[in-house]
Amino acid sequence: MTLNISEGNANVIERGVYYFGLSDYPHITVGDLKNIAAFIRYEKLHGRQTDIVCEDESILTAVHNAVSNPETTEDGVLPEEEDELVYHGTNLRAARKILSSGKLLSAAKISGKTGEELAFEKRGSPWNDPADFFEYIMFCWGDNSTGDYVVLSENFPSEEDLAKGNFNPGVRFYFLYNDLKRHPGHAFDGYHPIKVKDEIMLSECLHSCIVPEQYKNELQSHIPPELAAKVYYLPQNKLSVSDWNEKVWEFVKAL
Repeated sequence: MTLNISEGNANVIERGVYYFGLSDYPHITVGDLKNIAAFIRYEKLHGRQTDIVCEDESILTAVHNAVSNPETTEDGVLPEEEDELVYHGTNLRAARKILSSGKLLSAAKISGKTGEELAFEKRGSPWNDPADFFEYIMFCWGDNSTGDYVVLSENFPSEEDLAKGNFNPGVRFYFLYNDLKRHPGHAFDGYHPIKVKDEIMLSECLHSCIVPEQYKNELQSHIPPELAAKVYYLPQNKLSVSDWNEKVWEFVKAL
């Protein structure tokens, strides 16, 4: 894998390259260094070498110092608040299975295939994720719209449709960050806030499930009694993807 550190606000992995953007380039924060060190540790754990690319020598020096002193970065990037929320987004079909079974599963567990088999099948995707990524349930921060974009990537709407609300957002499964951190299968990869290997029992730590109201009739009968009080339906009302994201986040924060 290649870690490409440059100026920008977006962080994305595409075809073996982690494009790591620094919003205040060439200044690098402690949080940035923790994420970079976590990424390098994770890659090493899975047998991959990380080549670091950056035009600024002071950044390279800071990164090498952080990697050489693991005691300063071993916790990954911790949230500012202990009750910070993260979520996993899914489409309606997957949400039915998740709620019916009472658990979130990794792509490998859902399909019964190995990570290697799934990586081979997805080799033509823009991300071209490594095999081990398919063995984990991935999360994004609670106020981030990434989960919806991942769900929509299977049949991506036009920019106009996203702006006018002509799309079907994902179902969001919210968890407290610290609850997932206590899960024995949790991992920091320097890319996702946190991820969990294999499976998560919803009854043990689900904070809330946010369902776009247009899915209510199709989903309601699949919700077991023990989870019903944690499932909420919100009308999308033709909101843009950013306005929908803000509406969901404001609702979840108030719970």
